[in-house]
Amino acid sequence: MALWDRSEGLCEMIEEGVRCLRPAVDWHHRVPRGMGGRHGAAKRQSDSLENATAICRFHHHLIHSGQKVKP
Repeated sequence: MALWDRSEGLCEMIEEGVRCLRPAVDWHHRVPRGMGGRHGAAKRQSDSLENATAICRFHHHLIHSGQKVKP
């Protein structure tokens, strides 16, 4: 899969200039699917590689719990 190739299997989060070295186990949508549509061209945009981040569970949890972390 292109996302895992791009990330080399590692989390793509960068904090204080240092990339996280945990294994990427989740696909995170930078723009949430609910905001990007679920049908037709909007769905393809939502599911595009440019809208995706390979992310570890730790960072995925932080993002969805409201922490100020940006992929």
